[in-house]
Amino acid sequence: MCIVIDMNVVKTVFNEEEKDHQYYKPVKDWILRGKGKMVVGGKTYHEELKRMYKFRKLYLALRKAGKVVVGGCDEKIDKLEMELKETLNHRDFDDPHIVALLIVSGCKVICSEDARAYPFFQKNEWYPKGQNVPKIYCKRSYSKSKEILSDSNIAGICLPCSRLNRVQQDAFSGIVVT
Repeated sequence: MCIVIDMNVVKTVFNEEEKDHQYYKPVKDWILRGKGKMVVGGKTYHEELKRMYKFRKLYLALRKAGKVVVGGCDEKIDKLEMELKETLNHRDFDDPHIVALLIVSGCKVICSEDARAYPFFQKNEWYPKGQNVPKIYCKRSYSKSKEILSDSNIAGICLPCSRLNRVQQDAFSGIVVT
């Protein structure tokens, strides 16, 4: 499974001290202990990552361990982001970069608590024929975590998938996101 993680939940996914972490622990475990990978891409997404300086150390470690995948050509994601902005001017549509990343990467899961964005993440006509709209992992869908965070939701861009060995997993336990 690969997953795009919206910046509004990165801290909740990776920081055990966060109030709602128990709902996002399956995402963290799937990435650190399972076959999961985090999908990133596009200028806007990378800029958001840079502003999350307390996540930077973990992000770099995840990249080094092969648990981060660039979801396609950044230029292609950026171009599609601009096209989506031009296509739809709506006050609740403030994440066209995430939609572009989902489309270009073929990623099948988005992790977000931005309910205003859900209709845009799942706007069927934006996705190429044969590409299903992504599933949304959020606090409300926690009860379906085993279904959502499964091998059936591994996009081609994330293959091959492998688990970290015990030494690699243990190395992540010392990295704290505050």
